[in-house]
Amino acid sequence: MFIWLVLPLLISLILFFLTFLYLLRQDYIRVKVRSFARALFYSETIQRQAKEGHAAAQFNLGVMYEQGKNVPQNFQEAANWYRRAAEQGDSHAQVNLGILYVHGKGVPQNSHEATRWFQKAATQNNADAQFNLGFAYEKGEGLPRNPRMAALWFQKAAEQGHAAAQNRLGVAYESGQGVPQNLQEATRWFQKAARQGDSQAQNNLGVAYARGQGLPQNHKKAAYWFRKAAKQGLAIAQKNLGGAYAEGKGVPKDVVRAYVWIIHAAKGGNREAMAAERLLAEELMPAQHREAMDLLKKRLIHLKKQAAASGKQEKEDDFREVDEA
Repeated sequence: MFIWLVLPLLISLILFFLTFLYLLRQDYIRVKVRSFARALFYSETIQRQAKEGHAAAQFNLGVMYEQGKNVPQNFQEAANWYRRAAEQGDSHAQVNLGILYVHGKGVPQNSHEATRWFQKAATQNNADAQFNLGFAYEKGEGLPRNPRMAALWFQKAAEQGHAAAQNRLGVAYESGQGVPQNLQEATRWFQKAARQGDSQAQNNLGVAYARGQGLPQNHKKAAYWFRKAAKQGLAIAQKNLGGAYAEGKGVPKDVVRAYVWIIHAAKGGNREAMAAERLLAEELMPAQHREAMDLLKKRLIHLKKQAAASGKQEKEDDFREVDEA
């Protein structure tokens, strides 16, 4: 009687095991199993090395906890491991610990403590820390506002190729904040950052071309750089590109495309675009409005796919964080 009760269960287990072995031969199952094994091994190795006092492992474990990679996301644990590495002089950990203090994640929000860690890393020639320190001096966050010191730290990071710092240094030269005003020098730094893909710099370079500031006026090149930044989601660049289409400057005049880019900019919070959207809507014929809505729909679908593939774009107007080493 007992055998007849157990036999169906044994048969089911055998069939399940044979099915699993067959599926294991399939690439997609093997990849998942191997990926999981690698992630588990990596996580265990990092945690062991971190507990043994290795600064690089402590930093990487902090990144794992902050981002929820292979461990549950925990900002307090992230701060704990960043601090251990930072106290050993790891400049990447010092930057990321400072970031947590800026945003109050895992630690109380404290801009003074943030800049203290940025200063430690900046003196080790860490470009992200130098940019963050310049940003703190520029905004007066955690330190007294000092445009000259802001420009100094932006210069240090910019010379290391830090795109966001190159853009902020260009802004300083453009406005004469902390350095003598020099439009040619401003555009030189905008160009360096724009070529690295910095959307703020791309828009600033577009404005320089449109106005003929620091280089010869060229509306075609202005539109080119506005488009580069607009496609990255920068609202002010979307507004500027929409304006170029509306006026036919650097691109063929096209009120439909102008309206589409203005809508993007308005959705991004640009107030000038919000006002322009209403004015342009009154100029459109019904057929043009339908065409604009179709283009907008296609663009939004493309953006969703792009965001899913690459993740959210980091904004320049924020402190910079170091990713996993």
